[in-house]
Amino acid sequence: MSTSISIGFSQHPDPQKAVLQACVQLKNQLNTTNTDLVVVFASPDCVTGDMPTTITRTLRPKHLVGCSTGGIILANGMVNRGIVMMGLNSTDMSCGISAVTSADKRDTYLTGVDLAYRAAQNLYEFHQREVFITFSQGIERDFSQFIRGARESVGAGFPIIGALASDAFAYKNISQFFQDQILYNGAVGLMLGGPLKVGVGCRHGFKPLGKPRTITQVEGHIIRSIDDKPAVDIYRHFLGTEADGMKSSPLNSYAALYPLGILLEEPRQYLLRNPIDILTDGSIVCHEGIPQGAQVHLMISNVDSCLDSAVQAAQTVKASLEQRPPHLIMVIESLARHKLLGRDAFRETQMIRDVIGHTVPLIGMCSYGEIGPLGINDIKSTHLHNESILIMAIS
Repeated sequence: MSTSISIGFSQHPDPQKAVLQACVQLKNQLNTTNTDLVVVFASPDCVTGDMPTTITRTLRPKHLVGCSTGGIILANGMVNRGIVMMGLNSTDMSCGISAVTSADKRDTYLTGVDLAYRAAQNLYEFHQREVFITFSQGIERDFSQFIRGARESVGAGFPIIGALASDAFAYKNISQFFQDQILYNGAVGLMLGGPLKVGVGCRHGFKPLGKPRTITQVEGHIIRSIDDKPAVDIYRHFLGTEADGMKSSPLNSYAALYPLGILLEEPRQYLLRNPIDILTDGSIVCHEGIPQGAQVHLMISNVDSCLDSAVQAAQTVKASLEQRPPHLIMVIESLARHKLLGRDAFRETQMIRDVIGHTVPLIGMCSYGEIGPLGINDIKSTHLHNESILIMAIS
């Protein structure tokens, strides 16, 4: 019984050559004709029509999933463009994959049910399921219903993690990869099974500013009023006249510095939400809905706090593995948080490896939302996060 994992990466300015270089690099390390599983993360400029064909022709993957991203996480840091792929061959693990298209036209709950169910059904070699991973479009939808649907399929207490695909804050060039296809407005799922141990940690490192305020009117993912005032007033209170420029300025700078935080009573932790637009009436558009009547804060962080939270997440992962050596580290991190870290993103990756191991293959992406637990080892409380770092290791 054995498991081999390799990483291929390229930043060649020609997208076709970049894809081929990453494939050849991965194939040379694995030294096999076929590949059991390939996971691909690519910046939008590398997502061309012939990308899936090149990968499937070169690596012959039995299973392939992935998505676009505005930032690629590597063992030696982060880059904004290129393509990275992880190849896995194993006699220990089994994979099941699934995909849905036109997710924006489907019932969100049923999409989650269907995606998780079909991935589980595709997992035919081992009956023991260990983790469900999903990469989805998901922007401006009631994504909590998608998570609820997936959990309905896999059962309470089962680990569900994943990411919302991203681009470079354009919200236009977002895609998912499934076998030899590029999907738009879709979602892909990956079920891993076998005698595995999975460790998951998720943190953000933000603290609340000022007193709590109450969300008094909500329409889906749009916050109309807070304390019976236009929602944007929460930013005016702390930022003054600078808040008036939020509509005309790139919102990712404010989202990175001052996301909204909802205090969840059960784990007594804050769930973060990024603003992605400010409407003319002062309403705040978020990635995901916030319940009416919830208490909300403006949140703040700094580089050191973000780095500390990454270490805490890595320590949670290591403890969960119970001394078993990890085969793979996967990191999913908020694209807005990545912007906050700037050049210190390299330090963050090194600190994660200091905890989990410097010889373990590492692959990751920057997302518009992170899907994972809230709290220490609380895999039952899967949420969509913003501004967070999610680390998973498989042993």
